[in-house]
Amino acid sequence: MTLARIALALVASLAAAGCQQMPTREASASATSAACAGASPVDAAETFFRQVVALNPRGLPSADAMRTLGPLLSSGMQASIARARVRQQAEIAAFPDDKPSFIEGSLFTSLFEGPTAVLSAQADPAAPTRVAVEMRYAGQGDARWRDHALMRCENAQWRVDDIEFGGDWDFASDGRLRDALDAE
Repeated sequence: MTLARIALALVASLAAAGCQQMPTREASASATSAACAGASPVDAAETFFRQVVALNPRGLPSADAMRTLGPLLSSGMQASIARARVRQQAEIAAFPDDKPSFIEGSLFTSLFEGPTAVLSAQADPAAPTRVAVEMRYAGQGDARWRDHALMRCENAQWRVDDIEFGGDWDFASDGRLRDALDAE
């Protein structure tokens, strides 16, 4: 058998085995948008952060807060929060006199105190599932900043899958929320 026939046989067997071309990024984004056609990533992100303002959860959200916030979060984000809660409880058990991880402060925003208002939400033109959310804190001092919600379509709904922190002051949360939650 010649090399050309071997190559042809290999290609034919792969095709017969059901190999198919992977969808392009554009096709995947279009299919995702079609699955969530009744909603907007911007609206979903804004709804989530308005709930954060209303509830003002400190540290990992309580069971009551998760009843409201959970449906607005992706399954991946919910799993990251659950794993962080297990680690937090283990820290409390092992070091009862120490402050455990994620016990205080605004988990979902750059500012420890959390926002007092959501000012705007806007999709990134280059990445429509990345939503810039401008927030404000009005209290002792005044702060304005922009964090980014990374949205995912699950079960025909846009949900917050991660948050990129955008605060640029000393002690602002930085990086991504899920990286912090999933860190050991």
